[in-house]
Amino acid sequence: MAKTALIISGGAPNATLVAGALEAFHELGLQFDVISTAGAGALLGLMYLAPKNGDPVKTLRGLQEMGIADFLYRAFPVNFKVFNKPGTMADGYRQMMAPLQTMLAQWQPQDPLSQTLKDATQLGIASACPSDMHSRSLGLCAHAPFVEDVIDFAQLQQPGTAIWVNAYNLSQHEMANWPRQKIGVQQLQAALSFPLLYAPTEIDGDFYMEGAAIDCLNFKDLRKNHPELEEIVIFDLLGAEKLLRKPKDLYDAWVMSIITPLVEIARDDVKIFEALHGEGITLHKVPLLEAVPHEALPDVFDWSRSNLTRLYQLGYHTGKAYAQQHLTHLYVSQQGDQSAGTDCHERQLARSTQSS
Repeated sequence: MAKTALIISGGAPNATLVAGALEAFHELGLQFDVISTAGAGALLGLMYLAPKNGDPVKTLRGLQEMGIADFLYRAFPVNFKVFNKPGTMADGYRQMMAPLQTMLAQWQPQDPLSQTLKDATQLGIASACPSDMHSRSLGLCAHAPFVEDVIDFAQLQQPGTAIWVNAYNLSQHEMANWPRQKIGVQQLQAALSFPLLYAPTEIDGDFYMEGAAIDCLNFKDLRKNHPELEEIVIFDLLGAEKLLRKPKDLYDAWVMSIITPLVEIARDDVKIFEALHGEGITLHKVPLLEAVPHEALPDVFDWSRSNLTRLYQLGYHTGKAYAQQHLTHLYVSQQGDQSAGTDCHERQLARSTQSS
């Protein structure tokens, strides 16, 4: 029976903030009976439980590679690594360029100049990609074509920690929630199909959009499917008023228009859950957004390399501190048994982020 749950909500620009906290949880040996995800949280949860390379820490740290070299991002503030052109021609082009992209992925820049050169090369490849998008297209981007490179979907067919991924069924006008054994590429793509960015995902004749747009924290079905829960841990990314500011440019204004309402919806979801379903449940809120310094808030939605790295480090240290203070009872083994490896983990984290 599931007694403990971890909720990973949506919000792609803040993904490395959550990824850093997940590394800290993994390092400390926290164990949950079930993980409930929505939106970009589905990608993070699956990378955590079923990484393609078998190493969740390396996979989570790899999210920093989504960042664009700072000099390049200032000149062209769009994430061409995450948002890919849609269409059959684009899919064929990506397959043709896959060997070159693999070579680039193996290149580990050691300084900002080489990182800029690597990213500029990737920008050139992305810019040359053809597309058959037109005025009647239903989305601007391809459905995250990289997910099979980072997630081992076959592993989800094996016994393990329960995980749920939600998406909203536009055909039936109801929320779908897929358990571990039923999660495949299409289900993850459906969970990420935010309107305008991605066309609805078709599964068995029905069309789906991102569930986080309706239920950011996937609370309702979690409680229904696991009524015996006693503790729930969420990553607290709430506080839209801290994020509201004058946009830096049109792209920044667009991102704010997406993220800010989702943050407020999540805040309301937490209040409703505590009022209607919170009796007998301890709700832990890991204060990730509070860890972001005030002076860094204007950059929190940036896809720049420095911002993603800063968020990862903040997430790691905040998640670790909170777990050591409030979640020691969820450790698989005693803290003392793992302390020998902690310093090594922190040195590796520092080395992995210094190149930014």
